[in-house]
Amino acid sequence: MVETSEGSQRLWGRIVLGAVFGIVVLALVLVAGDVREVLPTLGRFAWPLFPLVLLLTVGNYLCRFVKWQLYLRWVGVPPLARSHSLAVFLGGFAMSITPGKVGEWIKAFLVSRLAGGPMAPVVPVVAVERLTDGIAMLVLGLASAAVGVGAWQPLALLAGLVVLGLWSVQEERVVRPLLRLAARAPLLRRRAHALDALYEGARAIVGWRRLLATSALSVFSWSLECLGLFVILVGLGAQPSLELLAVATFVLSVSSIAGALSLLPGGLGAAEAGIAGLLLLLRPDLTPAGAATATVLIRFGTLWFGVLTGCVALLWLQRRVLGGTVAVGRGRSATDARCAERSGQR
Repeated sequence: MVETSEGSQRLWGRIVLGAVFGIVVLALVLVAGDVREVLPTLGRFAWPLFPLVLLLTVGNYLCRFVKWQLYLRWVGVPPLARSHSLAVFLGGFAMSITPGKVGEWIKAFLVSRLAGGPMAPVVPVVAVERLTDGIAMLVLGLASAAVGVGAWQPLALLAGLVVLGLWSVQEERVVRPLLRLAARAPLLRRRAHALDALYEGARAIVGWRRLLATSALSVFSWSLECLGLFVILVGLGAQPSLELLAVATFVLSVSSIAGALSLLPGGLGAAEAGIAGLLLLLRPDLTPAGAATATVLIRFGTLWFGVLTGCVALLWLQRRVLGGTVAVGRGRSATDARCAERSGQR
C-alpha cells in the first residue's frame, strides 16, 4: 500500500531506471560497432523507410490489442470503454523495461480499478499474453530455421517444454491437488480463493481452441516486426529476397526469446547482443557497423517506440481517468486503503 504521490514516483522511477539501463546498452552497441563507422552508416540509411517500420510496429500493437480484448471478455471482466482498455494495454509497454517485465502486472490493477472487479481473474491474462507472444516467436523461429537459416533443435526443445506445461495447466487432475497443497501453507491459506480464481482464469484462456486462435494472431502480429527488421536491412543496402526475410525473422524471434529468458529489463543487452551477433553470423556481407546500426534501429522502432507510447498512455490514464492516482506495490491506492481501514474499524 502506497500513497498516491509515492506510488507514482515508484512507477516512474522504475521506468527511468530502465531507460538509463537502455542508454548504457545503446552506448555499448555503438562502441562494439565502432561509433566512427556506425554514425556514417546511420547517415546512409534510407530514412524514408523508417516510418514503414513504425507502421508495422503499430500493426503489431493493434493485433495484440484484439487479443487483449478477447482475453478480458473470456475471463468475465465487465466491459471497459475501448479507450480505457487501449490505454491500459499500451501502458504495459512502458513497464516492459522492468526486470522480467514484472511491471506489466500493473495492467491487472488498472483493469480492476477501472472495471470495479477483482484483480485475480485478470492476472492470468497478463501471463498468457506473454506466453502466446513467446509461442509466436518459437513458431517464427522454427519456420525460418526450417529453410536452413539457423539451428532448429534448441527451439524445438523449448517448444516441447511449452506444450508440456500447457498440457499440465489444462489437466485438473494435476493442478487441483497442487492448489490444495499450496492452500495449506500459512502464507497462502487466506488466499486459497484467489488461487482458485487465478487457475480458473488461466483455464478459461488456455483451452486448446482459444490458445491456437490467439497464438495464430500472435504469429501474424510478430511477423510484422520481423518484417520491420527486413525493411531496415533493405534500407542499409541489402538486396530484398526471401532468404533475407528468413534471416530477419530468425534473428528477431530468437533474440526476443533470449531477451525474455534473460529476465533483464526489456531483454536489454541480451536482445541487442543476439540481434547483432546473429546478423554477423548469418549475413557475412554485413559489417560490424552495419549490424550495430540495424540493432539500434530495430530496437528504436519496436522496444523504445513502445515504451514512449506506453508512457503517454499511462500519463493519460493517470491524469484524465484515475484523477492522478496510480498505485504500485500491493496494488491499492491510498483511497482504497482508507476504505479498508474504515471497514475494519466497523
